[in-house]
Amino acid sequence: MPNVGVMCFLASYGLAMAAEMSRFGWRNRFSQWLMLGLTIAGLVAHTLYLILRAQETKLPPLLSSSHDWLLVLAWLAVLVYLFVTTLERDLATGVIVLPLVVGLVVASLFVNRSSAAPISAYHGWIMLHVSLLVFGMGGVLASLVAGLMYLWQHTRLKHRQSMQPGQTLPSLEWLEKLNRVAVLISVPLLTFGMVLGGGLVLLGREDATLPQRVLRDPLVIGSGVCWLLMAGMFIWLLRSRVTPGRQVARLTVWSCGFLLLTVIGTQVLTRFTPGNTLHGSAARSQPADSSAQELP
Repeated sequence: MPNVGVMCFLASYGLAMAAEMSRFGWRNRFSQWLMLGLTIAGLVAHTLYLILRAQETKLPPLLSSSHDWLLVLAWLAVLVYLFVTTLERDLATGVIVLPLVVGLVVASLFVNRSSAAPISAYHGWIMLHVSLLVFGMGGVLASLVAGLMYLWQHTRLKHRQSMQPGQTLPSLEWLEKLNRVAVLISVPLLTFGMVLGGGLVLLGREDATLPQRVLRDPLVIGSGVCWLLMAGMFIWLLRSRVTPGRQVARLTVWSCGFLLLTVIGTQVLTRFTPGNTLHGSAARSQPADSSAQELP
């Protein structure tokens, strides 16, 4: 296997983002193929890096560390983006998706990348826990992209701005449906993931300090507050059959953006701030055969 680092695919995604931003100046088939080629090259290097990390830690990327967990989320976003772009090359999704991907990859450089061995007896449940969370966060990303594109399209139509050649945006109706569906899917996934995480904490009662670490963990607290906001919007969408699309888009952008910033910010905080938290240095300092483990 080649020696692949984060900077390899980060550079590819950054150049692809620059090529995508050329929509606002000039646009031709060469820039389209260049953007696709750079993104595919970044995805290949990204995939190889995750495989190397799995071989190094002897754990799936979702279980190894917060660093790998964020990279898996970015990997999923790139995969969906390439699928959509292949179907409709003129769709300007990369203007929003690629900056988010670059942001996730950059954030992965500042969070914990050390591995902690999972509890062997609960390995399957832990894998289900983190899988629900990462797919739930994927739904949050989809909601954020749909909300931003809705506001962009709404502003463009309101001011009667024409699109550059080679640029298209989905209709407001389609974006509103995507936004609603993404929220209605992501909230249950996040809910089940958090409930399962709470169950795993109860199963680890032999560790007397575990409840204290949970209550003091900024990631747990911040995620819980954001989940309440998302759950409130989830209930509102279920009860409201007809809602203004612009209002839904604004609420989605604020709530999903705040959730992403909270999750990433608290993971950075737990790396650089010493403390006896579930995701902090105390959890990382445990030996590999300890019953404590790090949950992304």
